[in-house]
Amino acid sequence: MPENEQYIITTETSVIFPYYNESGRLLSMILEGDQILFIDSRPTEIIDYNLRRIGSSLKGAMEGASEILGRTFMSPVSISKTHRIYMTPTSSPRSESCIWLAVGQVDRYVCNARNEVTVVLRNGSTVELPLSAYQFKERVRQACTLQYSIESNSRQAMKVKENYTQSYMLRKPEKGLNYEDE
Repeated sequence: MPENEQYIITTETSVIFPYYNESGRLLSMILEGDQILFIDSRPTEIIDYNLRRIGSSLKGAMEGASEILGRTFMSPVSISKTHRIYMTPTSSPRSESCIWLAVGQVDRYVCNARNEVTVVLRNGSTVELPLSAYQFKERVRQACTLQYSIESNSRQAMKVKENYTQSYMLRKPEKGLNYEDE
């Protein structure tokens, strides 16, 4: 089993599972498109690495999600707003059993015989997750709310005015504390 060191989450990434190698070390098994990859990093390290690549971190993304969603546990995170990649954990990210699911890859789900969820992904693969139907729906709902809020906030920040009628010369006086218009 080849193990890569770094992994970049893509629009094809569906699920990041914890995986223990032959010597008992925690790695990641990733379902990406129609292949399974083994990565020499813990699932949460992969999430954190990808967030750091865009100037954030897992801690910062979870704090931001909590700011938007209100006090939540196991907050979803925005890996890429541009590519609409939002991932949600199945348990606390501090837990070695935490699985990360790309919400946009979910096609549908059903409750299985063990009262857990079987998720059918857009690529046709199925994944059994250790969540009840209620817990799964709540994780997906939070991720969708986060996505909607981030996109809505981004649209609010885009204010375009083509013909400006006023301009200013702002300068801080030698003995002043504040900038002033001249």
